[in-house]
Amino acid sequence: MIKLQRISLYLFFFSLNFEVWDPFHTNGFFSIAKLTGIIYFFASIPSILNYKTVDENKPLLKSIWLFFGLLLFMNAIHTDSISDNFFDFTIFQNIILFWILINHEQSEHMVLEKGMLYFALGSITLALLYYNDIGIEYIQGRVSIFGDNQNIIGQRMCISIIILILAVMQNKLQLKKARYLLLLPIPIMMGLMVETGSRLAILSFALVFIAGLALFKTKKKWWRIIVFLIGVISVFLIWQFTMQNDVLRTRLLQSIYEGNLSNREVIWKNIIPLIKSNPIFGIGQAGYAKFSQATYSVYASPHNVILEVLCFTGVTGLIIYFYFLFRIFKSSRQIYRKEGLLLPILLLIITFCMIVASHILEVKMGWAMLAYAASSSILDLNADQQMDQIADSK
Repeated sequence: MIKLQRISLYLFFFSLNFEVWDPFHTNGFFSIAKLTGIIYFFASIPSILNYKTVDENKPLLKSIWLFFGLLLFMNAIHTDSISDNFFDFTIFQNIILFWILINHEQSEHMVLEKGMLYFALGSITLALLYYNDIGIEYIQGRVSIFGDNQNIIGQRMCISIIILILAVMQNKLQLKKARYLLLLPIPIMMGLMVETGSRLAILSFALVFIAGLALFKTKKKWWRIIVFLIGVISVFLIWQFTMQNDVLRTRLLQSIYEGNLSNREVIWKNIIPLIKSNPIFGIGQAGYAKFSQATYSVYASPHNVILEVLCFTGVTGLIIYFYFLFRIFKSSRQIYRKEGLLLPILLLIITFCMIVASHILEVKMGWAMLAYAASSSILDLNADQQMDQIADSK
């Protein structure tokens, strides 16, 4: 059963690259990611009853369930015949996923680290499909695969490139020299990320790449110098490569010189008065859906999780949600300071970029990254236990 749980976890992480692909034509009811997620959930059921979350992660679960409870309460207050979005099942199942993942890591050390590598392998598969013109289409000059959102595809490439680089450089999984082969698909993945025209993906990658160079730790000074020089050269080459794409270059320049954020700025401007009129507890998803329908005639996402949470649950919900994120950041910072492990803290930087200009509450990969980063405390706990065992043996 443990082996089945592990395999189903790897399949789930791999399939997150195909979250909207519906090969069985079920109108999105059963995408590949949903199927593997269901398999992973049922494989985990025998272990769920025995879960004993470590003390370090209990405040995380309490805070996120408190946030969801507040969201549910505000939805109940503002639900009416026009807006009946009372129970957000997607957020609910993502919290359940988060809980299962951190407990799986607790029971099987490094399983999420390997899961992240399988996610990157799924991204490599996606990039190879793009390279061979399989399942792709261009919408206003921006590439999409299997009808997926271009920004999400770009973010996946950004995340996976960082995973692959650190899998080779820091080698936490203790892979052999063949791990250097993982670097070969990166140019294709970079090409796909640029072709999506996602400003958020390329800016997230630039920020994380620079942060990685600054935070990289090694006992060999000459190796740090080499890494820094390679990094500087890579930044220059990546920038030159990026600027050759007309669509992405135009979108970046529009953002810089015109403040064009694909109508995000219009939505943000309209949301501010709504937040000011309901600052403490918000108006729930139901209330926001009604506001959006009246203002835009369709549901328009804020494309900013901070504003989204303020609308749904007010300042109260935002404080609870920020506490949840702070606890995760604290865990990642702790393992970085002790072990020099970069991936959790770099993935959190990408997560914060998504919070500022995209979605995360309903994005499975976002919750998977948060679970991995939160499990840093478990990695740290395991490292301490190993040190205690060594000391006892002496």
